[in-house]
Amino acid sequence: MNTPMHETLLIIDFGSQVTQLIARRLRELNVYCEIHPYQNVTDAFLAELAPKAIIFSGGPDSVMRDGSPRPPQSAYTLGVPILGICYGQQVMMHDLGGKVEAGENATAEFGRAWVT
Repeated sequence: MNTPMHETLLIIDFGSQVTQLIARRLRELNVYCEIHPYQNVTDAFLAELAPKAIIFSGGPDSVMRDGSPRPPQSAYTLGVPILGICYGQQVMMHDLGGKVEAGENATAEFGRAWVT
């Protein structure tokens, strides 16, 4: 992989149905972004790409399940802004020492959610 000649926003895809829409909206704002599946994003890949920001997409998994998708830990130490959407927010909270809990009756997918 060659180092890009422009600033890059990286979208790490955890299986969201709207990842392409997120990228399209960013591109409409003249932001260069690349989508890469989480299993292809390694420490070496991040070091070479050197993104200026990262978005963790949503996805159908649960951070409470053993073996659920995770970004490489080096994503948190790059010193760049990270936006987590849905699953991406949960994985970020879980990885950084926060607590993720299931909603009442396991209905956390929809409705009001309290984040502290």
